[in-house]
Amino acid sequence: MVISQDNVAKKYFNALLLIVTLFAAIEVPLQLSLRYPVPHWIQIINIFYPIIFSADIIATFFTTITIDGQEVVSKKSIALKYLRSWFIVDLVAAVPFEIIFTGGWLSEASNAARSLRLFSPRYIQILLQVRMLRVYHLLPFLERTSRRDFFNPGVMRLAFTVFIVLVIAHWIACGALALKIQLDTSVPVPDNTTSYIRALYWTMTTITTIGYGDITPKTNPQMLYTLVVQLMGAGMYGYIIGNLASLLANSDLARTQFRAKMEKLQTFMQYRDVPQDLQDSIRTYYDYLWNNRRGFDETVVLADLPASLKLQVALHLNKDIIEKVPMFNGAPEELIRQIVLNLKPALFTPGDYIFRKGELGDQMYFISRGKVEIVAEDGKTVYATLSDGAFFGEIALLFSSERTASVRAAEYCDLYTLDKFTFDNVLTKFPEVAAQVQEMAEERRQRAISDHREVSPLNPEGALIVGLRIAKHKGHILLEWQGIPGVTGYQVERWDDDDAQWIFLNRSLLVSECSDLVPLLTQTNTYRVRAIVGQTFGPWSKAIHANL
Repeated sequence: MVISQDNVAKKYFNALLLIVTLFAAIEVPLQLSLRYPVPHWIQIINIFYPIIFSADIIATFFTTITIDGQEVVSKKSIALKYLRSWFIVDLVAAVPFEIIFTGGWLSEASNAARSLRLFSPRYIQILLQVRMLRVYHLLPFLERTSRRDFFNPGVMRLAFTVFIVLVIAHWIACGALALKIQLDTSVPVPDNTTSYIRALYWTMTTITTIGYGDITPKTNPQMLYTLVVQLMGAGMYGYIIGNLASLLANSDLARTQFRAKMEKLQTFMQYRDVPQDLQDSIRTYYDYLWNNRRGFDETVVLADLPASLKLQVALHLNKDIIEKVPMFNGAPEELIRQIVLNLKPALFTPGDYIFRKGELGDQMYFISRGKVEIVAEDGKTVYATLSDGAFFGEIALLFSSERTASVRAAEYCDLYTLDKFTFDNVLTKFPEVAAQVQEMAEERRQRAISDHREVSPLNPEGALIVGLRIAKHKGHILLEWQGIPGVTGYQVERWDDDDAQWIFLNRSLLVSECSDLVPLLTQTNTYRVRAIVGQTFGPWSKAIHANL
């Protein structure tokens, strides 16, 4: 049995282990330096140390590890990795030396060992100090926490540096206590609390290179110890100052990069003498980018991710929007994933026309944030207002037809676009969905066109379709013909052998072409076309045939 490193119970155990390790890193050196009577509750914890440390050793042999980004589950590999790293330290830290070599357990054996100088109190103290080294267990925790998004990573890094420095300062202070570096040796030895505070005071003034000189070493061991601490202090001081400078310089790297971009933009606008009102519009646009996106480009950010993570992020951002579109109701999960992965972000400022009536459309839009207005050609009449989660332009996605209305951004709008080429490629893999989508879009466009039909002066009998031809492309059949000026639109039918009747392929085309996304594979495809002339229709064209 192998325990996953992400196991919830293992995480709680690691949290308990970290607390016990931190307590040991603080209490063990303090007790060895001050030699104060051990309280009863600490004696209980001393018994608890070997238990939890031994449990950690056993658990480590059965916990997965990560090597080169891959989770390793082989027990042999896990054991070899652990034996070559911190196993000896953990093993020594788990041995209850203070219990074995004190009056009580194995007292006769321990006395004999002491008489042979095998285990003197000095050696036992050195072995107990090994528990301090288990503080290395804190480092992976600090590293993982620094990658979380709770706080600014730079601030977390500085906080962890200060924490490590304080632990080291505690150890140095305990060393000073052991060497009896005191303020004044002529006065009686103060109580333990005062002694520790004075030792910590001497430590901080030494490692910060302040050194007031009120506490000075007297003996050779004290001087040598002070020299080592001073060297460590110089390195630690430089390291902290360097980290602080780096933190201040990169406290908000995104803002720094954004300001640099704005400075370049400002220089460009002044050099090119861009009008002031246009400059204000550009600055307003970039202010919106900063306030809502922190100046980042979503496409660039996602481009750095592997395909699997990119898909998961895209689904999180856009799956709900896609599922609101009626023509995608009940669509296979794979189709939704393909659609979501191919959405492209777009941003429009207030007053921008996303498209205008009469333009040839080939994109569908999804509103992630903001509001758009469906307006008349004059821009004054507002037919409808769409907001977050809505969509528009789906008719053009299927037929590349002219836009039947204009769409204008009422405020800053974050949209996602889906182009016809990508959509057609996706639908080729799902013919059943393609037929459903085409039918629903056709019904919506019929209603839109019928609302805007006017009486045409063109003679319906003269609106005869000529030049009808067929082209094949990637399993689709494309029909094209010569357009007729003045007509309202076109209708296309295909012959159904099973029902022995003509069925509409498209009732309201605005352009002189039509795509059959789901042609017959085993039968001959037969088509005919006629023009829509106001409220009436022109004659049907001659039938044209195609086989796949």
